[in-house]
Amino acid sequence: MIGSMIGSVGTAGGHPRLALGALLMVGVTMSWFGALVRADDAGTAKPTVDGPAWTASRTEADGRMVLETATRTFLRDGSPSITLVGVAHIGTADYYKGLQAILDAHDLVLYESVYPTGAAAPGGSDAATRVASTRASMLWLRDRIDATWRADGAVPTIERVAQYSKPFDSRFPAWIKAAAVDAWGQPLAIITLDDGFSLVSLGADGRIGGSGEDADLRLLQRSRQPKADGDGLQRELARMLGLEFQLDRIDYAQPGWVVSDMTFSQLEQAFERRGVTDGMVQGSLRGGGLSGDAIGTVMTILKFMDAASGGSASEAVKLLMVQVLGSKTATDGAMLGEEGKVILDDRNEVVWADLQRRLSAAPPQRIAVFYGAAHMADFARRLEDSGYSAGDATWSTTLAADPRRAGIDEATMKNLREAMERAGRRPGKAQKPSPTEPGGPSGSAPAEPPPAGAP
Repeated sequence: MIGSMIGSVGTAGGHPRLALGALLMVGVTMSWFGALVRADDAGTAKPTVDGPAWTASRTEADGRMVLETATRTFLRDGSPSITLVGVAHIGTADYYKGLQAILDAHDLVLYESVYPTGAAAPGGSDAATRVASTRASMLWLRDRIDATWRADGAVPTIERVAQYSKPFDSRFPAWIKAAAVDAWGQPLAIITLDDGFSLVSLGADGRIGGSGEDADLRLLQRSRQPKADGDGLQRELARMLGLEFQLDRIDYAQPGWVVSDMTFSQLEQAFERRGVTDGMVQGSLRGGGLSGDAIGTVMTILKFMDAASGGSASEAVKLLMVQVLGSKTATDGAMLGEEGKVILDDRNEVVWADLQRRLSAAPPQRIAVFYGAAHMADFARRLEDSGYSAGDATWSTTLAADPRRAGIDEATMKNLREAMERAGRRPGKAQKPSPTEPGGPSGSAPAEPPPAGAP
């Protein structure tokens, strides 16, 4: 068992040390993952003074430890209710089923998803931006059309592309339909060729030919293998632990569900403004993160250890997740330094601005913000400062871990947990001067077309 192997770390021979090294390697990976979850998706948020927790861990009567995330509804006289639904990216199927039921009871759901720039509905305040945003949408849409064409054996309609894409990612249908209308409000045309298709926008004048903003935009495509989508690390980790990945269990293709987040290009610009250059967190938000070789090595070692120990290695990782992500102090987003300011603060500004815009224009009566639990303390503070009052928390069980199956004593687990937390702390980076942009705070995302799916 892992406990006995770790207990033998001081003995002669390579295997005990290899086992401990493997678990520490997993621990470092989990600390990196945990740092992302803390800052982006599932850890306890940066607490306000004496603020309520958004994640918690507890021990059940049978000895299992469980990780939970909170949902709270905020009320203000004469205003719509706003429910903050904190979420973890990895959990049980029942966890996501329960969150889906909560979200489905709302008229509008603003959800988290750093998304491809081309998935935003094209638009803009000047000709150059309208042309560039339409071209970006055409480039992103091309791969979606091509994948459907290869599956069906015929060039599809946009409706068919949306239908085909939904089982792979339920966010895609709304994004596809929004991207398929150019910046001048005209649907893109799909023209079938002998060996492919051409995707066409007729420009501002809606006529063939023209120059400047009236010029046609054409994108030729001959069938090829589409680019692989991301999210690989978290999906693979979930499967390895016998859990589920959020994007596989939450149905985003619901009426009133709208992505409210940065695009990849906005995110990259925000990182650049804050002097973040190493690219680790940026890559992880795209689904890549650490190199494929590094992740593959960790996963292989963990699977090997599971096979040798009857699954205790995976149980130990789940136990670490419960303890680290359920700790209010250990999951402070400030551990990520300038990266955390982008992932938390800058992205929260985008959501808050979106929410204020909707509240000022005949909003629906029940609004939900569906984001990682790390974001929620800041959202709650903003709502309370705006005159909202929080109701009691509803706690949802994310996952459970059995310390007895993990085979690790509490002292060793404490050491691993502390090692993970130390590894998760990011060194501070000098912040580059950032002039205030028109219409937004310093460091906020530049203006782009509304997110795909936005009414």
